[in-house]
Amino acid sequence: MSGLRGDIGKLRALERSIRELPRTVGAKVATAAAGKITALGRETFNASENAYGDAWAPGEDGERVTLRDSGALAGGVAYVATGTRLRAQLGPRYAKFQLGKRPIFPRGKLPIKYVAALRETTNAVIHAKLKGVG
Repeated sequence: MSGLRGDIGKLRALERSIRELPRTVGAKVATAAAGKITALGRETFNASENAYGDAWAPGEDGERVTLRDSGALAGGVAYVATGTRLRAQLGPRYAKFQLGKRPIFPRGKLPIKYVAALRETTNAVIHAKLKGVG
């Protein structure tokens, strides 16, 4: 019977790597998706809309608001990966006040474009992982 024994250390290492797989894939998806989701956020900002395609409230004189006086606010619109999560990065300090009234980031259910970008990225990361590339 002793000939049937394997290296228990290798078996435990395999078990740990299988247990870690969802976290490592999640982190890779978040990192890979950050740029795509940032592009969607900037598209929303440039269109003066919220993430669902609704136009921002007009300015005091009824004019369309662009929030592009200096360009600092537009340049700060980004998503960054933190482990398995994506978080919105606002840029300048005053961003939270402006984007509180005229949001660009989703609130609640994710828009279809965001879901599609995340699905596409997830599929690519998992496919690469299964092929041994990622």
